[in-house]
Amino acid sequence: METWEFYQEKLDHYREELDNGNHDVEQDVVDLEENLKRDIEMCFEEKDAAPYKKVLKALKALKVEFEFYDQEGELDMMFPDRHDDDFDEDSMNIFGND
Repeated sequence: METWEFYQEKLDHYREELDNGNHDVEQDVVDLEENLKRDIEMCFEEKDAAPYKKVLKALKALKVEFEFYDQEGELDMMFPDRHDDDFDEDSMNIFGND
């Protein structure tokens, strides 16, 4: 079994769980997305990455369908440079200093 096929099986399982109302798997879906992205980055050729990208596209559609809240994505949107080494964590305090 190819690695991307394993990811597809996991995604199918998570879809079934979400369809049955088990939203406890949402973090598992987010973790699966991170693993997919990592594996796509490790592919040397586009043709090798294509099946992974197809699964990733389906995963993103699943997240939209089930209205996932992505805390990290929200923070990245609000503070795009927060991963920089010289980022000041205090600048994330939008309410001012207490």
